[in-house]
Amino acid sequence: MLYYTLRFASNIGVRVFFRKIYVSNLDLIQDDKPIIFAVNHPTAFLDPVLIEAFIKTTVHFIVRGDVFNNKIARAILTDLKMIPIFRFRDGYSNLKSNQGSMDFCYKTLSQRKNILILAEGETKHEKRLRPIQKGTARMAFGAIEKYGDLDVLVVPIGVNYTDSNRFRSEVMIEIGEAIHVKELVPLYREDPRKAIKQLTDAIEVGMRKHVIHIADEKDDEMVNHFLMIQRNDIEKSLFPAVSSSNELLKKEHGAVEIINSMDQKVKEQFRNAIQDYQRELNYHACKDVGIAQVQKYHIVNTLIIFLGFVPFVFGVIMNGFPLWVAVYFADSKVKKIEFHSSMRYVVGMLGYIFYWLLFFVMALVSDSNLFLSVVFIAPFLGMFSLFYSELLAKWRAAKRVNSLSKEVQGILNGKRAKIFKNLRS
Repeated sequence: MLYYTLRFASNIGVRVFFRKIYVSNLDLIQDDKPIIFAVNHPTAFLDPVLIEAFIKTTVHFIVRGDVFNNKIARAILTDLKMIPIFRFRDGYSNLKSNQGSMDFCYKTLSQRKNILILAEGETKHEKRLRPIQKGTARMAFGAIEKYGDLDVLVVPIGVNYTDSNRFRSEVMIEIGEAIHVKELVPLYREDPRKAIKQLTDAIEVGMRKHVIHIADEKDDEMVNHFLMIQRNDIEKSLFPAVSSSNELLKKEHGAVEIINSMDQKVKEQFRNAIQDYQRELNYHACKDVGIAQVQKYHIVNTLIIFLGFVPFVFGVIMNGFPLWVAVYFADSKVKKIEFHSSMRYVVGMLGYIFYWLLFFVMALVSDSNLFLSVVFIAPFLGMFSLFYSELLAKWRAAKRVNSLSKEVQGILNGKRAKIFKNLRS
């Protein structure tokens, strides 16, 4: 019951937490087959939350065994379809529990149910696919070995965030072509090690196609800066909040692959062009989004900014407290950046549910139709406040650019164009 309740809440919550969610190739998932979803892992637990929000069937999750550290946590996590796997650091006695978890996974697959495994084995806040661990392959072959002729599929999935640590960023999820494990069964019977390695390599190749991968860590800042600039060229509609398009992912994946393949001299020219442009922006107190979307400063948007200010303020007053608590908790209590967005999400979502229910109960107790109406209006005003703040940021950036002389605007546009020219050269 708890699983389905939180799944429903998460389906709404992710649409608030992220400005836009792109989920492509859902039609590739075969509902009548036992599937292991192999997913990359840039955040603590937003990645599986996003997958289960959009995959129609029930999904069981492989998670670190040390979070099952007491009876209450164990009961809750088990009800949420989570399966513990212990590591060497968790102690030898706990390692013995892994066989029971694997047996459960094998049985789940034999019943044509799905399991999600974070195939890299650890979480890291970066745009990079790390080496895939052999656990996914071992699980697939183990299920076939125990239950016979199972047509187990391993489906690689890429989860790509524009900025996984920022509220109202965007996420691009792409489902890959399924790998039919049964094709490697003859090899497994002959040489298990070789078959496990071959399947692990195939999973890594499959995931690599759908994960934005910056090959050199020294390029992280430069590439992320460029992707932000490139993104500002794209005019995105607010609705629908979830799209099946993979155009943005293809664009970003393609750009990063070009940068990865640059020789050092060309890459330095590219880096210098970005830095030169940013210095010019800083000198004129401008932002790139103002250059790219200078048309946002017009009379209609100005009227919206003026007329929408009062409902914006009411939306913030009515909805801001749970968000503030979530940000405060994550920023003050969470040390690892990989856990920041996940904790902001879960604390914010649960906090808002309790916050809204408290006011709903107060409205019923007070027997006030006006109070009850305000309670129902509050979520809509909250969403309006989010849209308003995003429009305000772009409007102000565009207003600043419009205040510059045509000559300065021309210089800025020229330096911006040079970046894309260097990318194509």
